[in-house]
Order: sequence, then structure tokens, then C-alpha cells
Amino acid sequence: MKTGATGEHSSALLSGDDPRAAALVTLLRLHWFIRLRWVFLVAAGAALALERLLVGGTPRPLGALAAVLAVLGAANIGWSAWSHVLFRRLGADQTAAAGPPRPVALLANAQVAVDLLLLTCILRFSGGAESPMAMFYLFHMAIVALLLRRWQALLQGLWALLLYAGLVLGEWGGWVAPHYGFLPGRALAPRGDTRYVVATLLVVACGIFGTLYFTLQIVRRLELRERMLREAIAALQRSQLAIQDLQRRRSRFMQTAAHQLKSPLAVIQTLTELIRSRVVPPEEIPRTCEKVIRRCREGIAQVSELLTLARVQEADPVRHGRAEADVAALVADLCQRYKPVADEKQIELSWHLPQEGVPRARVEQRDLGDCLSNLIENALKYTPGPGRVTVNVEVLGRGTDGESVAISVSDTGIGIAPDLLRSPDGAPGHEPIFDPFRRGNNALEAGIPGTGLGLSIVREVVEQAGGRIRVASRLCEGATFTVVFPTTRAAAPSVRVRDTRASEVVVGSRPVAGAPAAGEDGRA
Repeated sequence: MKTGATGEHSSALLSGDDPRAAALVTLLRLHWFIRLRWVFLVAAGAALALERLLVGGTPRPLGALAAVLAVLGAANIGWSAWSHVLFRRLGADQTAAAGPPRPVALLANAQVAVDLLLLTCILRFSGGAESPMAMFYLFHMAIVALLLRRWQALLQGLWALLLYAGLVLGEWGGWVAPHYGFLPGRALAPRGDTRYVVATLLVVACGIFGTLYFTLQIVRRLELRERMLREAIAALQRSQLAIQDLQRRRSRFMQTAAHQLKSPLAVIQTLTELIRSRVVPPEEIPRTCEKVIRRCREGIAQVSELLTLARVQEADPVRHGRAEADVAALVADLCQRYKPVADEKQIELSWHLPQEGVPRARVEQRDLGDCLSNLIENALKYTPGPGRVTVNVEVLGRGTDGESVAISVSDTGIGIAPDLLRSPDGAPGHEPIFDPFRRGNNALEAGIPGTGLGLSIVREVVEQAGGRIRVASRLCEGATFTVVFPTTRAAAPSVRVRDTRASEVVVGSRPVAGAPAAGEDGRA
């Protein structure tokens, strides 16, 4: 018999309030009981054939027993046909949300009732009340107690008791005669008969271990279902928090985006109207056109980053579980790309990789590139020259199931104001620094251009990939952003839910742009 979950549907395991009903539907769909009866029929037929061969002139009515077994086989064929028709009609995704469907419960109860009746007939011709095969009443009771509703199990118990009592009282009163001993050739087996003792032990052992087998199998399935339900509930709770956060962010984002895009357009409109109205002197027209062009560039930059953010937000987070990113090559390529910007501002740009190599990260290569390019660009943008920007790569938990790669970008720039690193409600993951279009007053006062969308893109990529963000900063002393991603050697999560609280912000810690670690260095 199969003991696996072949043919099971995850929807049936994850939905429903009655685990016993779901287990009953699963066992009936897999034809477990039908297969068990075929095993019993083969064993019983072999025993009867062996008895006829070894014991001559046995008083046992082998014909009557064979007839009972034939009825059991015919019934089993009927149960199999009924089951195929029933589950084909119900469909493959039929679940047991509030108990099994009525036809399924009827099929289960009919099988148990007929099994008990045929068991009593077998006892009648194989020892009656003295037969140790009466243990199989308990076998059926364990099954009905675990799978059927309480009132159905009680009815089956009363039916079993009625059948066994009728057999015992019938033999006692002489209504059921003659008596056939459990062992052939003996009306009543004495206690000292070795064959009787051995046979009794074998039958009782089969009943005990059969009961244990089915009970443990059913309990295992119930535990599996319960564990999956707990995981699903936890995932739903995280998803609920994520949805609330995303809705709140989306509303705030739409308002801010409209305001931010309106500002450069309004300036462009005003300047062009001044030119058209000839208010601007001819000699000032080139300077005014430069202002218009600068505002257009700002608007285009905002639209480009808005498109990047929208692309990352709308993508399926599951894609990261199947992706691989070459962190070492990407870091080196980005640092080389930003070399001219660093040289122009007299900023020392360096990157450090561990000597033992860097495993691939479980994140989309393009998204990781957007994430790291924003961090490096921000570090260069907010670091007045001469200064220093360091990109450091470190492998955490190397060789374990929780292995991850940490990428830190440190600078010696203007730093981040503490109020941007503290969530107003104190909840982690709500730090204003990651809000779209949010920029510090020190950056605005310094006249440093920017859209305020870079860190929003960084957070979105990290959240979707199941990573973490750590920020440490102090005003006028620089900042350090560290993003951590699982490697391809780490165990993939069974349920990927966007973690909207992926940031870990440290306020007041002094960031260090980092000395070169032992490993591969690059300098621009």
C-alpha cells in the first residue's frame, strides 16, 4: 500500500476547518481501505488453502468461509467503482471545509458497516466468541474514531457491539450452532495447546500493529495538515501587514509623485510664457532656456526612476527564488562605471571582496544592479570632495543553510538627519528615509539635485528578495548602507511574502568607510 501523499492536492490540505474530514477524503480518494481488503483476501485465501492441504477432514466449513470472502471481494469491487464515480463527480479539488460531502461520508460509513458484518460472519466459522480475531473490531473502532464524526462513530460502535453480542449470545444459547473451533479439529482449544497460543498471538499482534499503523498514518496526515495550516496562517498574517503597508505607501506615493512632477512642469510653463511674452530680455533668453532644459532633465530623471520603481513593485517576488546574481562581477562593474564621477569630485572609490570568493545571491541581476547603483550614486552624490566611498562585500554564515552575502556602501559625506531614521510610530520598516521623494534638509540646503526615489527602489528590491537593510549614520560624518541577500546555497523559503519591515536602522552609530579587508581590492 502507498503511504505517500500521491494524488493529494495542496488546496485540500490548506483549506477547511475539519482535519479529520480532510484526512477521510484523502484516504478514500487514495483507496487505502480497498487495498487493505485485497491484502486481507489474499492472506485469508492462502490460509484456507494451506489448511485444506495440511489438515485433512477438517470440520471447518471451508465453503462457507470461501463464500464470505467472495462476498467481501465483490463488495470491494463495488466500493472501488463507487469511489471512482464519486470522486470524478466531485472533482479533483474537492475539499472538506465544514466536513466531508454527504456522499463521501455515506461511502465511508457503508464500508465500515459492511466490514463489521462480514467480520462477524468470519468469526462465526472460525471460533466464534473464542476467536482472537475479534481484535479487529477494535481495529475498525480506531479508524472510525479518528475519521468519522462523533455520532457516526458511536453508531458504528453500537453496530459492532450488536453484531458481536448476537454472536456470543447465540452460541451461548444454542441459537448459533454448531460451534466451530478457531483451530481445525478442536471444538475448544485448551490453554496448553501450543498451536492455539501461537495462532492467538499472531492474530492479536496483527490487530495491534494494524491499529497502530493506520492510527499513526492518520495522525501523521493530521499533523502535516496542522503544520501547513499554521504556516499558511502565519503567511496570511504577514501578507495582511504587507498589504496594509503597501496601500499606505501607494496612497502617499501617488500624492507626492503628482506634487513632485507638477513643480518642474510649472517652472517650465512659467519660463516659456515669459519668453513668449518677450518679458525676458534677448540677452537673458539663453540662460532662461538653460533653466528650462535643467528642469526638463529633472523631470525626465524623476520619470525614469518612477518607471524603475514601478517595474520593481509590479514584478512577481517569486522570480528572485529562481534567479542568480554574480555579486562580485556586478560590484566591480558598477565601481568601474562610477570611476569618472569619483575622479571628478576627488573621491577615493574602493571595493573589497573576500579572498575565498563570493557565492551568487538569490536575487535578479538587474534588480540587484538597480539597488547597488542607487547606493553608490547616493554615496558619491552626498560626499563632497575630497572624500572616500567604500564598497565592501562579506559572506555571512558561510557553509550553512542560512548563508547570505552582505554588501556595504560607506561614505564620508553629509550624513542623514536622525529624524529620517526614526519611524514616527516606532514600528521597524517605516523609517522616512525610505519613503519616495523624501530627502534630508541638509541635502536640500546644499542644493544637491536628486529625486528622492533611490532608497525606495533599494528597499523594494531587498524586500522582494527576502533580504535585509541596515543603515548607520551620523550628521556630517557619513553613512553606511548594508544590504543582505540570501545566497543560492541558502534554503529557499517555502512561502515568499514581501517583508515590509526589512530595514534595520542604527541611529547615532558612526559609520566607517572601511579599511581594505584581506582580499581583492579595487580602486578608482
